[in-house]
Amino acid sequence: MRKLLSIVALAVALGGSDAAAEQFISDGWSWTILVPSVAQTDILGSHLRELRNRDERRDTRPPDVSRLGYIPSKARRSANLAAFVKRTRAVDPNGAADLQRLFAEGDVIERIRALIAPVGLRIDNLADVYALWWITAWQAVQGDNDTLGRDMYAAVRAQAARALNNAGGPTRASDAAKQELAEALLVQTALIDGAVEQAKRNPARMRQVRTAVAKGAKSMGLDMAAMEITGGGFVLNGKR
Repeated sequence: MRKLLSIVALAVALGGSDAAAEQFISDGWSWTILVPSVAQTDILGSHLRELRNRDERRDTRPPDVSRLGYIPSKARRSANLAAFVKRTRAVDPNGAADLQRLFAEGDVIERIRALIAPVGLRIDNLADVYALWWITAWQAVQGDNDTLGRDMYAAVRAQAARALNNAGGPTRASDAAKQELAEALLVQTALIDGAVEQAKRNPARMRQVRTAVAKGAKSMGLDMAAMEITGGGFVLNGKR
């Protein structure tokens, strides 16, 4: 989502030297650095493969998202953001410093809340957050970050909700665990979106971004090159 760029002042990392940018892209976006263990790594990929293997129409009934919501805590948010910086510092000290400066500019999660509300998404529900991350990552692999219509986000939100409900683990997680996962995904989404925007006039940098995001998505079991987005959500395109 292009508007997310307004909250990601990452010129320090992504607008600096190519070496610094490559280090941040390679290490700072690692799925295992930001995202907690409550995230099952193949939820969305398994969902897509199940649809293909069954060769049946997707369920069009509205999914239950109530078990995927959580009540945000400001104290937990502060602890989560500090933990993200600490984990990143272990592999990329410069990237960690950039994250720390970004977080010091104000409540980044609240700013994301305001920016995604117009497309019908929320920060306090895992289905919404997974949908936002999924779409943003897929678009990044295409070299794009345009904002889509509300109906597209709603379709992927429903798809993410079904996958998460079927997985079971996320629905049973505590509010604290859900918040940590949601905020990790939201931060990563903002980083991806900002990197795509800054790389649009630099083909070499865009290739770095596309490769890094595709690699990160594979750690969730998602082969972005093998899927496409439709009015009903993501489907496998048969190219892989």
